Amino acid sequence: MESKEIKRDSSKTLYKQVQEFILNKINEDIYRLGEAIPTERELSQQLSVSRYTIRRAIQDLVHEGCLYRVQGSGTFVYDNKKTTENYGNIGVILTHCEHELEANILSGIESFIQKKGFNMSFVSSNDNYKIEAESIHTMRLNGIEGLIIMPAEDQKESNAITDLKNEEFPFVLVDRGLQDCKTNCVMSDNVLGGYKATEYLIELGHKKIGFIKGEFSKTSSIEDRIIGYKSALKDYGLLGKENKIFSYDNNLEKKEVYKNIYDYIKESGITSLIAINDYIALDVIKMSRGKDIEIPADLSLIGFDNLDFSSHLEVPLTTIAQSSKEIGEEAARILVEKINEKKNDKNKKIIVQKYFPVKLIERESCKRYG
Repeated sequence: MESKEIKRDSSKTLYKQVQEFILNKINEDIYRLGEAIPTERELSQQLSVSRYTIRRAIQDLVHEGCLYRVQGSGTFVYDNKKTTENYGNIGVILTHCEHELEANILSGIESFIQKKGFNMSFVSSNDNYKIEAESIHTMRLNGIEGLIIMPAEDQKESNAITDLKNEEFPFVLVDRGLQDCKTNCVMSDNVLGGYKATEYLIELGHKKIGFIKGEFSKTSSIEDRIIGYKSALKDYGLLGKENKIFSYDNNLEKKEVYKNIYDYIKESGITSLIAINDYIALDVIKMSRGKDIEIPADLSLIGFDNLDFSSHLEVPLTTIAQSSKEIGEEAARILVEKINEKKNDKNKKIIVQKYFPVKLIERESCKRYG
């Protein structure tokens, strides 16, 4: 049966009609601010469209800042107007609002600042430093009192974050710092994460341990994981040519990406591999399908982030887990503290850097060597 809300003979695409349906429900106060909307399955049944169409509509509304996702809880309507004492506005700039890690950080930020009576404005930079810089500029023109920023990985000639520091504007970096800009930040102990992953493979008997990452990055989280990797190799007397770091351009066609990964594994002779995150680990798994590389029989694999899909793969992925919601909460706490210091003319100019411990989650993608 076709839903009355969705007209298949309309000039508008189905997912655009779904977006309008959701926005109408928000405007009619049926989907209330701060509360969950129906699940993808429920909306699919109600509107008689596929879950893919529902998912695409919701993803666009998440990009636009109308909705946000919380892992294990659902999709919620943003409540940017909610405030108890109307202290002011805080700006949040994250890289990918539809990604699980960022959604959990955002959930932590929002849960804290709403308790403190602040409004929140949110923008996704799509991991682009130009969008990030423009968003910082626009938010400041709109009168926000402080910023929480997850820096884009493609930092180039942008000085927007450095300008914030030089002007003593309250802000906190989250999940990743910048190598050339020491400032307030909250993130995981990525050095420990890189060390734990490498040590785990060494304890399984591996000596040829590779490391794979994206090609373009100047953020501290990537470099810190590499530092942890190299430190473990050095401590166990394995630091040398046999353990190579491989960087690939993930803007290439997937077919070429998989070929590059395959060639790296074969030419290096590694028996185990640490991926900089679970998405890249997933690329390794996809590459191995139909090839003469079986995980974990021929290659042990570890990811980073413990994203929801990592436990549901054909070979459940061993990975490093982060406390992403708690990171968001702590970043918001520090920012509110810095805003209050500035308001009370008590700017202490003390840089606060908080590192959360990480945890190795053992699954089935690693095996003992030999």
